Order: sequence, then structure tokens, then C-alpha cells
Amino acid sequence: MELREIIHFPQIGTRLPIHVHPRVAEAEALLAEYVAGHPVLNRYAAKIRQDQSARLVCLWAPQSAGMERILTAAKYVMITYLIDDMIDEGWTEMGAKEMVAGLKRVIARQKRPETAVEETLADIINPFLDGLGRTFRCRINAALGDWIDSRTTGCAAQETHRMTDEEFLAWRVSDVGYEANIGIAEYAVGCDVSGHEEALRSLKVKAVEHVLVVNDVYSYRREMAKGCADAGILTLWMRRDGISLQRAVYRACELVRALEAEYVAMERELVSREPGMAAYAEALRMLFQGNLAVHASGTRYNGAGFRGNLLRGAWVRLDPDITSVIAYDPGSEGVGEPVPLPPRRAASFCRAR
Repeated sequence: MELREIIHFPQIGTRLPIHVHPRVAEAEALLAEYVAGHPVLNRYAAKIRQDQSARLVCLWAPQSAGMERILTAAKYVMITYLIDDMIDEGWTEMGAKEMVAGLKRVIARQKRPETAVEETLADIINPFLDGLGRTFRCRINAALGDWIDSRTTGCAAQETHRMTDEEFLAWRVSDVGYEANIGIAEYAVGCDVSGHEEALRSLKVKAVEHVLVVNDVYSYRREMAKGCADAGILTLWMRRDGISLQRAVYRACELVRALEAEYVAMERELVSREPGMAAYAEALRMLFQGNLAVHASGTRYNGAGFRGNLLRGAWVRLDPDITSVIAYDPGSEGVGEPVPLPPRRAASFCRAR
């Protein structure tokens, strides 16, 4: 595909509400203040602002979540975005792909930082992880290490394009380091289910599959512009099945709807067996619905100047630096707009056992 191609993003038609925490503006301001005062991060302030880490967390978090947890989770998301982009782009000031692998041992405190990259990222990550508490730190240490390994030694593009859809999604779930991301989402909402990982694995994996397919659809323009779109499901289908980008986008949006329906059915079955898991299942729904909202209307994936809402369904032009909306689907006004969170008592949310 050449950038500047015009395609149609269909209205996904989610049946689930998208909520936003009422203190989202405060969270964004506090994260910006933290970045501005940081000796390393401040030089990337514009990029961090475009990534919208705090907004993403505020689309996860229930009303009972305090600002300290929201801000901590936003810092974590910000850091993983930086690491992910560093690996993809080989940032000259913070290191390249082969240097990132050493970070895993630094995070686990298996060695002292030896390079400028390790020192910089350890200075950001370790104080943050120390504040999570031992249980979350252990889980996220292991998961973050697995993710870094996967990102630096990942499957070659020619291997992925021989996979079935099921094999590809399983590989992507592993590649994205889903346990680290689920772990920090649990921290943000105050819901620790450590020790129940295996019992909840299928539900968590289904939520992450939704996250991944949404990412592959809305990040395609950005990744094509960076020259690293080979690992997405759209590219898989275009190369393996010989279909067009437009058909691949339609197929992916159909898959997103199917994954949502599968999740709802799995959630219903889980809660019928374990009523105490209802709030946790709701938290996972908020996670993937928030991810959908950020991808479809945010600036990390659509460009710094983007002000549209692709949940409405729209014809767009994929420019190198922005997704440009040409026209919205008729009758789609108001679709996908986040709504205020309903009141929720903190005590009703699941806690560590």
C-alpha cells in the first residue's frame, strides 16, 4: 500500500458503553507536569502528549480509582510506549533494539545499569515499580521481561504470514506482553487477582485479542509510515489471502465484533460460576473498550493534529503523518462518544485475596 490511499473505516457498532473517568483532564495535566520536570522525559514531551497515556488509563479506570493509581498507571503506559517505539525506531538518544534487551535484567535487579540506555530507563521504571508493592512488581517484572524478549527476538515476517488466524493471534498475545498490560490495568482499578491467573487466562486472552485486532486496524497508517507494519493482522491477510487493504479492514472490524460477543458470553459464564469476579470482568471490558476509543479518536495512532472520531464510520485518507477524515457515514453522529462513569462504591470492586 502507498500512503495517501483512501479507505473506509466502518462503524464497529459496539454494544458496550465507553466510559471516561471524570478526572481525565486532571490526570493529563499531572502527567504533563511530571514529564516537564523530568531531566530525560522532558525532551520527548510532545511525543508523550500525543500518545495520550493518561487518557487511555482514564478510559479503563472505575470512578472509585484514585488519582495516585491513575497517574502511576499512566506513567507505566507512557514508559512502555517509549520502549516500544525505541525498539521500532532505534532512537539515537536512548538506544537501539539490541541495547533494550539488557533492560530486562536491570528491571529485575539482576544487574546494575551499565549503559546510558539502561541507566535512563532504570531511573524511570524502577522507582515506579517499587511503588506498586511486591505482588504487582513480581508479576510485572516477569511479564515485562517476556515482552522485551519477544520484541527484540520476534518472529520474522515471513513466518507470521504462513500462520492461521488462531496461530497469529496466539503469537500476537505473546508478543504484546499481555500479562504486564493486564497487571497494570488491574493496579489502576484496584483489583488484584494474583494467584488466579490460570483460572482467568481465557477471559484475559480474549480481551487482549480484542485490543490487538483494534490496534492492528487503527495503527496501520502509523506503522506503514515507520516501515514496520509487517506484524499486523491486516498485512497477514493481504499477503496470505491476497485481499485488498479495504477488505482486510472490513474483515478485521467483523472480527472485533465477534471477539466482543465471545467475551460477553465468556464473562456471563464466568460470573455465573464466580459472582465475585463480576467487577473484574467489567474491568477487562473497560480496558478493551477504552483501547478502542483511544485508537479510533486519539492522536498516537492517527497523528498529532487528528480531531476525528472513527467509531462513527468514515472515509479517510491515510497520509504519512495523519489520518485525514474525508466524510463521516450518514446518521453516525454521536456514535462512540465516551460517557461519564456511573457511580461505583469502592467496596464493590474485587480485591486481593
